[in-house]
Amino acid sequence: MTLDISNVEKKTTWLLHSTAGACSGAFTRLVCQPFDVLKIRFQLQVEPLSRNSNNSKYKSIYQSINLIYKEEGFKALWKGLLPGQFLSTTYGLTQFLVFQKTLALLSITEKELNQTSSVHFLCGVSSATAATLVSYPFDVVRTRLVAQKSNQIYANMRSVAISMYKTEGVSAYYRGFFPTILQNALQGGFLFMFYNTFSKFSSTNTSTNTTIHDNHMNSVKQFSSGFMAGVAAKTIVYPLDVAKKRIQLQDFIHSRDGFGKKFMCNGLLDCIYVTLREESITGLFKGLSPSLIKAGFTTALHLTLYEQTLKLLQPLVNNY
Repeated sequence: MTLDISNVEKKTTWLLHSTAGACSGAFTRLVCQPFDVLKIRFQLQVEPLSRNSNNSKYKSIYQSINLIYKEEGFKALWKGLLPGQFLSTTYGLTQFLVFQKTLALLSITEKELNQTSSVHFLCGVSSATAATLVSYPFDVVRTRLVAQKSNQIYANMRSVAISMYKTEGVSAYYRGFFPTILQNALQGGFLFMFYNTFSKFSSTNTSTNTTIHDNHMNSVKQFSSGFMAGVAAKTIVYPLDVAKKRIQLQDFIHSRDGFGKKFMCNGLLDCIYVTLREESITGLFKGLSPSLIKAGFTTALHLTLYEQTLKLLQPLVNNY
């Protein structure tokens, strides 16, 4: 992030950063949830994503949206929104809180380190790791809701959580955790590193003494920097995202009739091996298109809303 510690950080509280992170996470999830539904459906399909494949249920973004709408209704594009909101809110709250605290601890020479991409990478890794530990069970619950057709097995978030606990135990809430923590830590590091780098190129003015025109231009620059950072970071770690989703559903395979061939594996390395053997390297990038669209807009909205919410709440803290 490009906030000037000397002008902003000393005047804000950790509560302010966590509130801004939670609000930006919740709104971003609401807007971008349909892309997440498409991404998960694509990732879990063994058959190729091709219009020429007769065995594939999902063949393209447009065809998939139409099919989901016809079979499950318009609301299905927001399936898993509630656990997704819990996931995004807790993740955003923890991520920005830990990021700012870590950045402050590493900012011995404040202005220099605050602008160093390597420091932002380390802060991004630590904040993403902490956020994943806190929010991961919501990710597993969300994946199960999105993976099913209509309310085939689970009616809501509560029924998923209870059923998983009774039939699979507490460990089920952290299924696929290793590839997730690896993916999120790296993605968080690259995301903040790229965002810091792209923000320097766009010369974003992060001073508190800005005009309305400056604020408008800052928002545009923050959005574009966030979009590019999100796309770059997601592309690097995407194979781990595919593996994570497939591992999360190993105990849910029997409930995915009608979605094509069932994928089975044991652990991260076996998941990657089986995917490469049966689907080639393209299998590890299945669903990349909607994922990059989602990653770009989600990151852009998340970071821009965070920065703007922070500026909006700042006068309230100062006056208080």
